Amino acid sequence: MKRLSFWLAAGAALLLVMSAGAYVCAQNLQQARLQEMLEQAPQQILARMSLEDKVGQLIHIGMRGKDASGAVLNDIRRYRPGGVILFAVNLGDAGRIRALNEGLQRASVAASGIPLLISIDQEGGRVVRVGPDGVDQFPAAMALGQSNDPTLVEEVGFMTGYQLRKLGLNLALAPVLDVNSNPANPVINTRSFGSDPERVANIGLALARGLRASGNIPTVKHFPGHGDTNVDSHLDLPVVHKSLESMRAMELAPFRAAIGEGAEIIMSAHIVFENYDSQNPATLSPRILKDLLRGELGFRGLVMTDAMEMNAISRRYARGMAARKAFQAGADIVLLTSDGTIIREMYDSLLRGFQSGELSVDDLNQAVLRQVRLKFLRGAFYSNASPLSPTDAALTAHFQSLQQAADERAAAIEAKYRRQNLNLNRVASRAAIAALRRPYAGLPLERRKQVRLLYSSEEVRQEALLDGLSAEQLIFAPRSVDLYQIFRRRKAGEVWMLELDERSVSAWNRIVQVLNASSEARLKGGVIGLLAASPYLRALSPNDGALLCSFASTPESRRGLVYRALAAGSVPQADLILPAL
Repeated sequence: MKRLSFWLAAGAALLLVMSAGAYVCAQNLQQARLQEMLEQAPQQILARMSLEDKVGQLIHIGMRGKDASGAVLNDIRRYRPGGVILFAVNLGDAGRIRALNEGLQRASVAASGIPLLISIDQEGGRVVRVGPDGVDQFPAAMALGQSNDPTLVEEVGFMTGYQLRKLGLNLALAPVLDVNSNPANPVINTRSFGSDPERVANIGLALARGLRASGNIPTVKHFPGHGDTNVDSHLDLPVVHKSLESMRAMELAPFRAAIGEGAEIIMSAHIVFENYDSQNPATLSPRILKDLLRGELGFRGLVMTDAMEMNAISRRYARGMAARKAFQAGADIVLLTSDGTIIREMYDSLLRGFQSGELSVDDLNQAVLRQVRLKFLRGAFYSNASPLSPTDAALTAHFQSLQQAADERAAAIEAKYRRQNLNLNRVASRAAIAALRRPYAGLPLERRKQVRLLYSSEEVRQEALLDGLSAEQLIFAPRSVDLYQIFRRRKAGEVWMLELDERSVSAWNRIVQVLNASSEARLKGGVIGLLAASPYLRALSPNDGALLCSFASTPESRRGLVYRALAAGSVPQADLILPAL
């Protein structure tokens, strides 16, 4: 009866948003009354929640398997978590993903009356969870940054967010707003939009706008900046020695811009910023999350921790203590990526803290209200969980208009999706190609017959044939062979193009060293590397030729390398801080 009363009291308000969110309802509605209802409904929901319900909302959990059954359903019933994060191991084909998420939502509504935020790391490039059956495989953030085209990137964000939402994934853990100013960074790398804070802000926020326009919720990360580290926080605790003044100019600039555009969620980093708080990583630091993020920068949205199982936290703090410290520091969501005892330990520790008065219930109410309000405004309450019909007389009179407005918003999103360029991934991938260390002038048409292409992937072979090369100009070179030994057969005047990845960079560097040092005429003619990987691999650039980079190894990124290498137009030099050679 408690759950039924909850829904009967809040049902009308919950239907305001439908699937696309009522925060953008049509202008002809009575805006004052609408705003009043939008404010009242989350407060009403919070008032009906028990302390146990509220503590559950603080925790987002992981799960095992690909179905909404067994342990995850027990965890949802017992802890009433605010969300679930999914990884590739949880995902089947598109139909199975939808069924999983519908089952999770039904279980959550039955347990607490509140739907879940179901999150996914779908950044593009090497950090994706949903495969091509469900979501277009766009290039990495750094590739999008090199395109320097906010309009194009916003379309990528819209397409990604729409496709995720159609699978029941309503919280995108992107964009990464870290400025990758350290070429030795092992974890951010091509996940960043670049080395320049203005570029990162312009392109990163374009992706966020696209995600938001699709009805999805973007999450900007990793505050206050993971770009100038040489330690992976999954493995250990990074320490940054920069002054706050340096951070304001570099790391904080994109986050400040995101807050100015209404960022909904900011994820914290497990990093010690020694000159600001030498004792605590940002995730556990009130000085960083409260004083800096909420105070100086004025953030009013949700603060989510990075995964608490990462070694930067888990090796230094007991689980229950870590959860408490994160909440006391200012986190609204404690993110777990696993199930089992870690959920129980963190939940029980938090609950005891609120029961004893060691943790502030007032702060708990504010944290939960932020999350419930976001869920409400962004349409999470209307899902396949089948909410009840409105019964509140004060709201029923407005229900028809509000439902119509929400339906119109959903129809507008559908129409926008149908207008999207079906070749968007190809366009974005080609626009991302850049030359490392020096620009590439392009290949004159009269030299195309002199090209020999060493390829290892089918995508490169297919693109080369489409772009006018003959089968006789193509040489299959498995990734396991020594490219240098094949290259020694090169004839004078030939232009050789070599498909490269992490494993073939050493052979490529040997080729370039020989060519750059030689004065023999037979070795002239040019060599072009097609690097479908990170630009930080210390690959050499030839004096006669170029090293082109796609920043990702997706099929369209590989095709884009061939297309741009064979085209007559020039390719600009990458705008990045690269390691010294």
